[in-house]
Amino acid sequence: MKLLKSKRRLATIAMALALMASLGLASASGLAVVDHELLVNGSFESGFTMVPGCGMVGAGWGCFTNGGTADYGFYDDEWAPVVGDGKHSQLIEINTMQYAASEADRYAGIYQPVSLVKGHEYEFKLLAGMRERGPDPNEDPYRYRIQWGYTVNGSTDWKQVTNWVELPFDKIDERTAPTGLQSHSVKFVAPSGKITLFVRAWKKWGTAYKELDVNLDSLSLWGPGVRHPVEPAGPVVILPGPAVDDGAPAVPAECGGANLVVNGNFEGGFAIGPGCGAVGAGWGCFTNGGSAEYGFYNDMWAPVVKDGASSQLIEINTKQYAASEPDRYAGIYQIVKGLKKGATYEFSLWGEMREEAPHPDEDMYRYRVEWGYAPLDANPSPADITNWVELPWDTIYPRIEPGPMAPYAVKLQAPSSKMILGLRAWKKWGTSYRELDVNLDAVKLLRCAPTPPPCVHVVVPGDSLVKIAKKYRTTVAKLMELNNLANPNVLILGQRLVVPCPCVGPLPPKPPKPPRPPAGCTQQHVVERGDTLYALAKEYDTTVGILVDINHIANPNLIYVGQTLCVNVN
Repeated sequence: MKLLKSKRRLATIAMALALMASLGLASASGLAVVDHELLVNGSFESGFTMVPGCGMVGAGWGCFTNGGTADYGFYDDEWAPVVGDGKHSQLIEINTMQYAASEADRYAGIYQPVSLVKGHEYEFKLLAGMRERGPDPNEDPYRYRIQWGYTVNGSTDWKQVTNWVELPFDKIDERTAPTGLQSHSVKFVAPSGKITLFVRAWKKWGTAYKELDVNLDSLSLWGPGVRHPVEPAGPVVILPGPAVDDGAPAVPAECGGANLVVNGNFEGGFAIGPGCGAVGAGWGCFTNGGSAEYGFYNDMWAPVVKDGASSQLIEINTKQYAASEPDRYAGIYQIVKGLKKGATYEFSLWGEMREEAPHPDEDMYRYRVEWGYAPLDANPSPADITNWVELPWDTIYPRIEPGPMAPYAVKLQAPSSKMILGLRAWKKWGTSYRELDVNLDAVKLLRCAPTPPPCVHVVVPGDSLVKIAKKYRTTVAKLMELNNLANPNVLILGQRLVVPCPCVGPLPPKPPKPPRPPAGCTQQHVVERGDTLYALAKEYDTTVGILVDINHIANPNLIYVGQTLCVNVN
């Protein structure tokens, strides 16, 4: 019995020490410290966001490239052979297919800030794979690499990472014949309370006519801490001039007024564009030739028209060619005037892609639609546009079985008072016997009212989402949505939370309920808008003093609509 009691005392002491240690740790960090998953959307099953300059990036993640003579793409990949968990993986592409030469060391990657507990051990895991179009076994087997690293101060600048580590992935699959993703895990000790985790694809050599495809999935960071509240990225395109988005969600701007795009709905007729065909009046046309045929048409088929009776059809056709080149382009452009430099505008349109027959075994991103713009110079040309952005249109319908038209909208800042605006269809691969049809309609550019800055609440000791929601007249669910919060019970001291605007304080107290009319009251009056005690005293042949006395009114100047007053007693 004594031995049993001694064991119980020891167990009690051990539990108390453990509790004290955890409380001390929580107190030191300001957090409730438990081991759990710290990455947001590491499996990419929570969706993707269109990020200008990159493409479709997993929600909660940022993206980066180092530019140069290469094209970069970020995609939501749903092809089962390159998905390790669920139905989605992050595809990152580095492409020099249209360049005769490129630079060495081209990078593209994703990142996410994470709050940790300094000195504690963490485990980082992921699944990944590399693919290439026509891999050459005689080339350097280490020509492509996947790396990971982190900044010790939480910076989201990938150039500040000094601890890049190559993953032990040497396998390079054929682009259309992947053999599955590889797994890797590593443990490390947190150097600080906040880091930013980076993963990147690396094309080491300046080789031309190459395409590297890297798929990432099941990214996990396990250990003590809390998820860092990642602010959602907005679809903002930034060219020369100040940024539209400061990184925090803002109240949506109101956009409207006259459409600055001429004949954006293509109801103003079509004209014959030299070397093109029927192009919407007010628009120009362009192609890049090669082993392909191009067509521009006034399409009046109702299923591919969004607004009115016409849409612009653009065709890229290799049906009579046994071989073609990759990266065939055909598009339209227009000079837009009447802009205010630096002002915010909303660009929007509807459209869809079709081809002559389904090809389910081919790359699902083989066709794309892009848009871009540039400040106007003395000799405007579509070649001036260097910021082409892919539209998130992934569905390719059979040519004679079109689906619903897809929308797209984005905000931008005018780089000058005039600019060239372009739209183009892109046939990525040099496949023969193919026909791509792209329909465009309802193209608009609208002026937006200035967007007010977001309202922010800084978390202080004693805060909870319930208290904050009450203060700003909102709900806990709304606060979690605005700030991408995973756990409503975990907040960080100093954390900046976006709250609904305007930033108002708590609701004013409700007026006290007036006392019931006294017993013996023979006549009552229900207060209506505009009533005053003076007017009621006159109406009921009494005095203000009597009304105040019999109704126990503290302030004769304060009565409420709906209040029942006694105006006569026995």
